[in-house]
Amino acid sequence: MSRIHIPVDELTDTMDALKDIRERIEKTAKLGNVGSDEDVGDSGLISAVNGFDGAWSAGHERVKENVDTFKETAQGIVDNFTDTDNKAAKALDESA
Repeated sequence: MSRIHIPVDELTDTMDALKDIRERIEKTAKLGNVGSDEDVGDSGLISAVNGFDGAWSAGHERVKENVDTFKETAQGIVDNFTDTDNKAAKALDESA
């Protein structure tokens, strides 16, 4: 019989860290509206800043999606192995 060790405590810590990462990303400042041509004086600069901000926001959304997916997967592992462990312990108790 082989033993499978699932580091549930470490996975739980990882899920907490992922939650923290996601919250930090949510709080990241956005450049927002740079202003008009009159405010800045260069439409190319406005376009570049808006393009950068859009790409930055899209990157943040992708990271948040990945964090959520990883967190859900880790939670699924913890839930499944905990459930399996509880069922095995119950079956052993009932057979004793």
